[in-house]
Amino acid sequence: MKKTILEVYALAVCFFAVACFAVALGFFIYGAIGIANPEFTLQYWEYTRHQTNDEFWGPSTSGPPMVIPGEKARERVRPDEAKLTKQRLASYIRVIANERRGNTQTVVKSGIVVLIDILVFFLHWTIARREDKRETS
Repeated sequence: MKKTILEVYALAVCFFAVACFAVALGFFIYGAIGIANPEFTLQYWEYTRHQTNDEFWGPSTSGPPMVIPGEKARERVRPDEAKLTKQRLASYIRVIANERRGNTQTVVKSGIVVLIDILVFFLHWTIARREDKRETS
């Protein structure tokens, strides 16, 4: 039972579609987890920066420095603890919203790839089956 070039091609495309599907599904699941729990997928340095007022105000040792547009780091005067806590919590809410939005984009992008993979797979699987039946007849 010799395979035709068309059948080999169709089966090869099916193989790669399955591989792409598995990778895209992984990104999809990770993004879905990030939508449900954005703190879990938040980068370490961003999470750490928002845990205490000192981490929030001071120079970050675990990630990019906090930059306030139009201000230089040494010219900044630290506000009182209540105001700094309010700024930190407001910033954390924005960071979580941004993380959720990024994960939503990841789910949409990987969902599109999954749909394309499914379409490509079944189209080529149909071609491979048709070629196989034609050869056995």
